[in-house]
Amino acid sequence: MADEPLIKQLLRHQAPFMGYLVAMTRDLAAAEEIFQNVAVVVLEQGPQERIRDFHAWAKEIVRRQALHYLRERSQSRRLSMAPELMEGLSLALEEGSAEPAAVPRDREALVQCLKSLPPRSRRIMTLRYEKQRSFEEIGEALESSAQAIQKTLSRIRRSLHDCVQNRLLMAEGSPKS
Repeated sequence: MADEPLIKQLLRHQAPFMGYLVAMTRDLAAAEEIFQNVAVVVLEQGPQERIRDFHAWAKEIVRRQALHYLRERSQSRRLSMAPELMEGLSLALEEGSAEPAAVPRDREALVQCLKSLPPRSRRIMTLRYEKQRSFEEIGEALESSAQAIQKTLSRIRRSLHDCVQNRLLMAEGSPKS
């Protein structure tokens, strides 16, 4: 596999990388543009380096290209995603060399886990990620401090991660119809 051309290796990982990019940018066209930039970087840098773990190496290129794109875009308008969520997506990508068929299961598990959140937690998630409010704005709306909101969001994200993982494990253990 190490002798396989770099572009073939990159294309084998295209689905999870594109999922990550779409989640970060919320824009399929932007994700495709970033992925094209990633392909250029992979082809330019690859021959210069000995690559032991292609997935980890390419994932870092994807992450950096996405952050570069978001930084450029944020100069003209507000950044669309919190750095904490970007890090969470990066961790999900790291874990998720998932099969393309697993993505809908992951998404469905996340939807179910979001529905099971207490109303206050759902409201915090909505204010932060849908309404793109700052920690300070959420704190004011909920009569709490920005620091408390940040910690609460961290706990909610950890809880969602655990919930999704548990649902996926239960789904794997259940007999298939």
